[in-house]
Amino acid sequence: MGTRSMFSSDKYVTRGVNEVVSFELQLHLWRILEQRQERGDQLDYLQVFELSAEWMDKEPVQKALNRQELPYHQEVFYFDNIENLAIGVTVWVIDSGEYATMLLPEEY
Repeated sequence: MGTRSMFSSDKYVTRGVNEVVSFELQLHLWRILEQRQERGDQLDYLQVFELSAEWMDKEPVQKALNRQELPYHQEVFYFDNIENLAIGVTVWVIDSGEYATMLLPEEY
């Protein structure tokens, strides 16, 4: 039996995330984890995304700070052309071994 990559199995999103994070932005967050995996990063089972906005060229852009504890990692990603910016939102993505869930900390 082969080893499974973290965050590569079935993916679930809670109602709370669906209410405050656009589907488009959810896809971007999943893609960040895929890209980090592809470049060889060791991912912790708990990924934290702190969502905010910054102004660039007089336009608001979505900012996503991705961090983890073990091994320590922190990286910022920017997305433009996001319809509904998520500002002041923290999202957790937890890999249980069988599936991955995107949720708000208060839903844990």
